[in-house]
Amino acid sequence: MTTSAIDATLELARPTHCAAATDRMPVDEMIRLIDAAPPGPWPCGWATWENTIEAHRQLADRYIESLTPSRHAYPQERGIVIAGGGLKYFPSVWVNVNLIRRFECELPIQLWYMGDNECDPYMKRLLAPLGVECVDARKLEREHPCRILCGWELKPYAALHSPFAEVLFLDADNGVVRDPTYLFDEPEYLRTGAVFWPDYACWTLKPDVWQIFGMDHMAERAEQERAFESGQYLIDKRRCANELRMSLWYAEHSDFVFKHVYGDKECFHLAWRKLSTEYAMPSAGPGWDVHTIVQYDHRGDIVFQHRCQDKWKFAGNRFNDSLRNEQVCFDLVADLKTKWDGVLWNNPAPTAAEQRKIDSLVGRRFTYRRIGYDQREVVLDANGLVGDGADECERRWSINHEAGQEILTISRFDRPTCHLTPGDGGVWHGRWLEHEQMPIELLPVEGGR
Repeated sequence: MTTSAIDATLELARPTHCAAATDRMPVDEMIRLIDAAPPGPWPCGWATWENTIEAHRQLADRYIESLTPSRHAYPQERGIVIAGGGLKYFPSVWVNVNLIRRFECELPIQLWYMGDNECDPYMKRLLAPLGVECVDARKLEREHPCRILCGWELKPYAALHSPFAEVLFLDADNGVVRDPTYLFDEPEYLRTGAVFWPDYACWTLKPDVWQIFGMDHMAERAEQERAFESGQYLIDKRRCANELRMSLWYAEHSDFVFKHVYGDKECFHLAWRKLSTEYAMPSAGPGWDVHTIVQYDHRGDIVFQHRCQDKWKFAGNRFNDSLRNEQVCFDLVADLKTKWDGVLWNNPAPTAAEQRKIDSLVGRRFTYRRIGYDQREVVLDANGLVGDGADECERRWSINHEAGQEILTISRFDRPTCHLTPGDGGVWHGRWLEHEQMPIELLPVEGGR
């Protein structure tokens, strides 16, 4: 057998699934597995194995070697990025952006979310008058892949890939108490190009954490190092692009990193320290008011109220009159309840064009075909309900226009089952969103009206 044939045979024999990892695996083999295998589930205790830890140290060092100075031209100078898709966060997003505009902040705002199950055309229409652009990270991920992009990973991903040269990031439930634009002109920010806010002392990283990430020099000063609270941060990407890229690298290796630190917040901390880059941090520690983290600027004035333990919701919140703008926020939630029912892909206020399409479909009879499974006749009744042929997964229907495309959504009472787009002969095509995810056809029945 030739040498190349032997190498090919050995390559085929190497494990390609994370379940094959062992604590005796050579570090270079662990590195190859981390790079090649789907990110989890790994064997129990994997993140604490010495070969796993060393593999990530080497991978981080290799990534740093690949970093080059950024020459990216950003289309917009300054802006605010909020990560907050989904029903859980939308009331907080609504309150947050309304507060920003109430304080006459004119900065552009982007809301980042992950896929159609987190934001629909009607929600976007509600936010549009407030100058909010909604960005689907799942679509951008095709152009800019991310090893893991599930939740916390979205925060550095959105900040990095937003069009703003200078970005103020806010958690959805982190409300401003004034126009935050002045933060971009603060001396501490201008000096360093990055401002992070402190977390409570209990989150201080222990010496062994710094050692795990290959920063023994930081272990010696661990007790003096303040933890990061990433409900807000301010970054000039023209000066700190590599640091932000390094933060995202840690986040997209969250199957390892988040076993040692709490979520995304210390990804920024690790990255800035790993690259020995200075940052600014207000001297005032975070305050706590019943359920809310209170953050201060460099002058000691309150600027953010991070309502992390009582996010805004229709089911009710605890009123705290010691917080700024509390009644205003409660009024904003009440206002949203008059505009939105909290059901994704329902359309309670169709546009004129959408209403015309709805009117053309009301009372129509269709064959609802789950290709490869079954079919039955259904009727699209008035008031967005499925009449004859309705079942647990087919209770409601709605029409939305998205980017010039008509979308007919068939839903349960609480969430969409499938999105269908029109084809030839009045046939609608799509696929179930859950379970079997089979193809769907909705075929008009002749004379079925």
